[in-house]
Amino acid sequence: MLPKPIEILPQQPPFLFVDEYLELDENHCLAKYTFKQNEWFFKGHFPGNPIVPGVVLIEAMAQTGVSIGIFRVSQKEKVPMEKVKEISLSVFVRIGEVEFLGMVKPEETVFISSRIKFYRFNKFETEGEIYKMVEGQKKIVCAHQSIVGQGLKLPRV
Repeated sequence: MLPKPIEILPQQPPFLFVDEYLELDENHCLAKYTFKQNEWFFKGHFPGNPIVPGVVLIEAMAQTGVSIGIFRVSQKEKVPMEKVKEISLSVFVRIGEVEFLGMVKPEETVFISSRIKFYRFNKFETEGEIYKMVEGQKKIVCAHQSIVGQGLKLPRV
C-alpha cells in the first residue's frame, strides 16, 4: 500500500499538489491531483477565467520528483517514508526546458508523472509530464526535460 502524500511530503496545504500516489518506486512516480474551485491562486489567475498557473504545475512535477527521492532515502536509511522529512529536505537547484501544451481549469484532475534521469550524492534530476484525460484520451498539458533537486540533511534534534 502506498503512503498518502500529505504524510510524507514536506509541502503541506495549501501548497501540496499531490492528492494520491498511483505508482511510486525508486525510479518513477505517478500521482494525481484535482484542482479545487477554491484554490487560493484562482482569485487572481485569472478573475472570470481561472487557469492553473504554470509555476504551480512545475511545483506539482517537483513534488512527484521529491516523492521518488523520499522513497530512495527511506530505502537507504531504513526509515519509514513518513520519517524522511525529519532527516532530509529536497530543494530546487535547476529547472530546464519546460513546455506548456494546454491549460488546466478548476475541478480538473491531472496525472503527474516523473522519472529519475540521474541520482547521485543526494542530487537528482527528473523528467516527466502532466496530463489529463479528455474524452478517454491522454492530453499532455505540461512536459519537462529537467528538474534538478538537492537533498539536504537536516540536523538531528
